[in-house]
Amino acid sequence: MADHDFMPIKAWDHLELYVGNAKQAAYFYQRAFGFTETAYAGPETGMRDRASYVLDQNEIRLVLTTGLRPDSDIARFACSHGDGVKDVALSVPSASEAYRQAVQRGARSVPPTARTSTPSSTATTMRARTCRATNLPSTTARRRLGSGSRTSITWSAMSSSAG
Repeated sequence: MADHDFMPIKAWDHLELYVGNAKQAAYFYQRAFGFTETAYAGPETGMRDRASYVLDQNEIRLVLTTGLRPDSDIARFACSHGDGVKDVALSVPSASEAYRQAVQRGARSVPPTARTSTPSSTATTMRARTCRATNLPSTTARRRLGSGSRTSITWSAMSSSAG
């Protein structure tokens, strides 16, 4: 057994679920489980192909994403699997090192991000963040999460890329 942890995981960052109806799912999680909506991205914020709601409760963060086009990967996933986890984002000291280690040990790369995937089509994203709340929208003022650069919540691009 190795003397050191080759990929230390500091914490879970978030789970992203691909769902059939993100607005309805967000409403349910808020009412049934007490989550608070902290961010939104969708057509109103410049995202033309999806809508995502970020929900927080203490140390738990969920991103509920729905495809807005029937031919999108998001819609196909939800139709094939039902509502389910698509991405498990882990907080690590160095996203590029975690990515390198995972790929070296057999994970399949999903460029251009520090993201790997499993045979079940669930992705794992490695994130390097010094503070859990870095650039997250507050609960009182939802920040635009459009298609530009993102440093806290990601759908298709990472702030700490593997390159």
